[in-house]
Amino acid sequence: MDTNKCSAALSGYGNRKQNSIKYFSINIRKLMGMKIKRVGRRKLKKINQDELNQELDAILEAIHDDILITDGQGKILKVSKSFEATYGINQKDVLGETVFEMERRGIFKPSVIARVLQTNDKVTLRQRNNRGRELIVTAHPVRNEKGDIVRVVSFTRDLTDFLALQEQYSELESKIKKYTAEIEELRNKGMELEGIVARSARSKEILRTIHRIAPFDANVLLTGESGVGKSLFARLIHKKSKRSEHPFIEINCGAIPEHLLESELFGYEGGAFTGANKEGKIGLIELAQNGTLFLDEIAEMPLNLQVKLLNVIQNKTIKRVGGTKDIQVDFRLIAASNKDLKKQIEEKKFREDLFYRLNVITIEIQPLRECREDIVPLSFFFIDKFNKAHGLNKIFSKKVFDRFVSYDWPGNIRELENIIERLVLTTENQVVEEDDLPDYMTQIEESRHELYRSNLTETVEALEKRMIRSAYEKYGTTVGVAKALGISQPTAFRKIQKYINGFESDQKN
Repeated sequence: MDTNKCSAALSGYGNRKQNSIKYFSINIRKLMGMKIKRVGRRKLKKINQDELNQELDAILEAIHDDILITDGQGKILKVSKSFEATYGINQKDVLGETVFEMERRGIFKPSVIARVLQTNDKVTLRQRNNRGRELIVTAHPVRNEKGDIVRVVSFTRDLTDFLALQEQYSELESKIKKYTAEIEELRNKGMELEGIVARSARSKEILRTIHRIAPFDANVLLTGESGVGKSLFARLIHKKSKRSEHPFIEINCGAIPEHLLESELFGYEGGAFTGANKEGKIGLIELAQNGTLFLDEIAEMPLNLQVKLLNVIQNKTIKRVGGTKDIQVDFRLIAASNKDLKKQIEEKKFREDLFYRLNVITIEIQPLRECREDIVPLSFFFIDKFNKAHGLNKIFSKKVFDRFVSYDWPGNIRELENIIERLVLTTENQVVEEDDLPDYMTQIEESRHELYRSNLTETVEALEKRMIRSAYEKYGTTVGVAKALGISQPTAFRKIQKYINGFESDQKN
């Protein structure tokens, strides 16, 4: 063989070998690099997963609620550390279990996640665990791109302490209401005087108003029909005022003759007029020094005395009849009237300036027919009062009380008191029956029933007759009746002529 050819052949072989080794080395390095990259990615993925788990654990610990996570088949994947305290079972013992098995074992009663998997929707329910604790549990499904449930996350909150607290709060609220009612009752009792009974809302409101204004020296005007107890309320104001330790002087301006009223109010000097006491006399205003002066039926006070009373209120001084010396006085003034003082002003029977001096605080006392809740308690009060006074033991039947409640009591509390005293003293039997009542009380009630037995025309006429008679008895003039009923005076005149015997003309106008 040619030496040169051999050398060339060996040289070619050597080059091919070197190239092969080089190619293999390059491929090995490539393969190793790919392997290293895959290992690195897996390691990195594991590191990221561990960090994610640590973050998830930290989040679960930070959340107050117990949290449980399952896969789409109800297999428990993760629970928060507080799970053990709530359900009394170790975390490790539940991981890998299914919620259906936990429900069967009574750990969950019922399982909210099982309901989510059944209904394919979010569920919230009350749950009782194996320790008897009351829980509220909410479970949310987590879906993949196809809409299939891949995870379910439930949140549990222990309501036991909250429910116990709620029950305690309800009990406390009930006690507060009870104690408030008792305090109100005691307060009302503390404000009441003999003869004042407040069961109706309006009467209670009057007592509350009196309680608020009594400590202040502002003038008070009490209004209301005769017999509603204005003098009793005036005494109550005095009793609750800062002047309660001083005199309460009451004078009825309509009960004293006009020529004597001035001397009664202001007093007089000796020899001031014929028949006067030579030593003189102190007046009621002076007697009320540092106390309360109650002027009942103030509308009956003559105009000339109204001027003098206005000066007393403004200047706090008086002069006795026949005297020249100013006498300093200090009293609280309470006035009362059963008439409409504004109407009296329009008719020039009462001074407007005096009215506004009196009308600092006005308390309107409702008639008994508008406070029917007070009728039975008042009746018991008067029955007990007269039984004790006369050494008797009378009781009233239910039908009597029914009549009392349905009757309108035009004379108000005074009429109720008088009727009860009469019944206690004049009835023979221990039990007072309906037949013992005055005829007019039963007749009025019977006429009411009869009113609705007629046809429409007769019913309207009967009602009209009653309204005309009632208005005329109250106002006494065609003008008053017309104004009260919202009709013209000629119409009122004709109706009165029609329904009231003996009516000839409107003499009072």
